[in-house]
Amino acid sequence: MGARWLTDLADVCRLTGFPVYEVDGWETRGRSSGGYDTDRPTHIMAHHTASGPSSDGWPDVEYMTFHADAAPLANLYLSRVPAIYVCAAGATNTNGSGVDPCGIADDDTMNTHAIGIEAANGGTGEPWPAAQQTAYVMLCAELDLAYGIAPAQIHAHFEYAPSRKIDPAGESRYATGAAMWDMAAFREDVRIGEPEPEPEPEPEPEPVPPDQEADMSPFIIRNRDTGETALVYGDRQVVGLAGPDLAGYRARFGDELDTDPVVWAQFIAKAT
Repeated sequence: MGARWLTDLADVCRLTGFPVYEVDGWETRGRSSGGYDTDRPTHIMAHHTASGPSSDGWPDVEYMTFHADAAPLANLYLSRVPAIYVCAAGATNTNGSGVDPCGIADDDTMNTHAIGIEAANGGTGEPWPAAQQTAYVMLCAELDLAYGIAPAQIHAHFEYAPSRKIDPAGESRYATGAAMWDMAAFREDVRIGEPEPEPEPEPEPEPVPPDQEADMSPFIIRNRDTGETALVYGDRQVVGLAGPDLAGYRARFGDELDTDPVVWAQFIAKAT
């Protein structure tokens, strides 16, 4: 029995920004093998339900979670709306027999390796709503990031079991008519859609020591020949004339210099 239950699955799904509904008991629901082994899940398996629009949402979810012979049939359900239903935190009976295209999972063991997603579509050419396609991509991207699953380890059911499955299929940005999806294009969209990691916080500036801070206090000096004044900081940089008139200073003396001897020869008397 696997000991890992994806009890944060609903929180991960909410990161997509799409509505999320939690099916009662999902946190402890799984197939007979229970949760996942500690090093799993390693894959995401993409499906369509092969059901019509009249069963969209709760009718589909109720069947696949409670009434199907092999329930639960998936961890997640994506409606046409789109909305995400969280059905099970443990391994599910989503995939059946097949061969892992990545060669990571042993033959016929994908149920215990993958997060299964069932997306609502008839699968015979029904157009997929654009928002549902976007939600599918974003959902896979968030799952990849949360569970350390590479986009290359997202597979269609038909890639795992080509002799008996065609899902996902149907009119979309990934297929024309009733054709099976171009999963290479789907995986690339997932890769591009993966959220950027949070940037490292900028280091806090070191506080100025009290004695140095005092040295930086401004004071005014006066040219003893002309009477012009300049605002000076404790680092000896002249920054302005006659109140902070930096443009005026530059017009008279050029770019300011920290300890220019000519400037300091002219401004040698502090203003009183």
